[in-house]
Amino acid sequence: MSFLNYGIGESKRWYYPSSAFIIAATRIAVWALFYPHIQTMFNLETTASIILVSTFTGVGSMVLGPPVAGFILDKYGPKIPFFLSAFITLIGYFVLAAVLRQTTWSAAMPLWYTGGFLIGFGAGLYSGAYTSTVAKWFPDRLGVAMALGGSGVSVGTMVYAPLIAAIIVARGFTSEIFMILGFIGFASIAIFGIIPWKMPENEWKPAGWVARAKTAGKEVVDQKQYTFAEATKDKRFWILAGGFIGASFSYMFFAQNVTMIIIEGLTKSGMERADILATVVPYYLSLVAFTGLMGRFCWGWILDKLGPFVALPLMYFTSGVLIWVFYMGYTSAMFIYVAGGILMFVMSGEGTLHYASVPAVFGRRHIGKIMSTLNSMSVGIGITCGGFVGAYIRDVTGGFKAALILAVTLRMIGTLFALTGYRLTKKIQQQEKKDLTV
Repeated sequence: MSFLNYGIGESKRWYYPSSAFIIAATRIAVWALFYPHIQTMFNLETTASIILVSTFTGVGSMVLGPPVAGFILDKYGPKIPFFLSAFITLIGYFVLAAVLRQTTWSAAMPLWYTGGFLIGFGAGLYSGAYTSTVAKWFPDRLGVAMALGGSGVSVGTMVYAPLIAAIIVARGFTSEIFMILGFIGFASIAIFGIIPWKMPENEWKPAGWVARAKTAGKEVVDQKQYTFAEATKDKRFWILAGGFIGASFSYMFFAQNVTMIIIEGLTKSGMERADILATVVPYYLSLVAFTGLMGRFCWGWILDKLGPFVALPLMYFTSGVLIWVFYMGYTSAMFIYVAGGILMFVMSGEGTLHYASVPAVFGRRHIGKIMSTLNSMSVGIGITCGGFVGAYIRDVTGGFKAALILAVTLRMIGTLFALTGYRLTKKIQQQEKKDLTV
């Protein structure tokens, strides 16, 4: 048996989302926490040039990384993209460490963007490989498995946000922060990912899943396994893409700028910037990471029960309303904690729903290519451009109000896309029933 085929088998398949949880928790780059310190370190008045790093990370994490991972994955399995992810991400952190040794923003800026791209590309290689692999191991519990694998991001943020804030207070904003994150992330994916992960056979199914369907007295009907060409000809492919674009733009408007939004609101009430950065921001990031963790599992469960085109509009609409609620009370720290916690409980389900919806609609056999292409051309655009566009609107208008109005609008548009997908799926299911009775 070659090393590429070595790994954990069916009897311990829950190892895959469980280890993905650990890897995600230890590969966190808490960008929103870094932005204000970069602004202070280089005496910058505006924020757009700092948050532009999200464009570079987005190009790597969603536009380039997942398709490359998907191509390698379908042929060789997850080990190669995992190794490339670990190595490239470590190099990215070395580059970020060099940023803090520069004396001017003009010298630091290209390193800031380069490090961001490399970390993003490494993350994209990992996410493109792990989501497709988990999808193939879990046709029966797709939503919950995806939620478990992705929820490590929330736990990592819960731990890292206050820890990094404490290190910065004690030792200053130094390059050792990035070096620690880089080495921990490299070791995590090497130990928990590269060695034990492998793909199941294309036709593999959980034996118990089929047996339960038979004992329930129901006919076992296999899900149609779309090819890439068939998926792109299906209207639901483009409906998902439209919803994903609007949702990801909106998410990045808020998530990438949230520390600046909090500073804007609380300084209006008279709170000092230094106090906000030392207390409110890390506590907020830790709190919403916890509520986001709960939200990922909740939305995974909803998807498993109700399907993607019910879960998606519920999440899009509710989170859109909550973004505006957050803004209306953002001059109060306590309100920020409460409203932000509820908002991220809802909005953190977005990654789970987006990744799980694609195999839920199009099957698992060709999921590497279908998922990576769909996400790179939709979520990738939003992640690449959303954070910068939100910050640019703020710099032009002098505040975040216009950006958040646009974020809410995009959520409502995403809701309409998802409802259209629901109606179309109903028609397809009705037609399939008619075909079976003929």
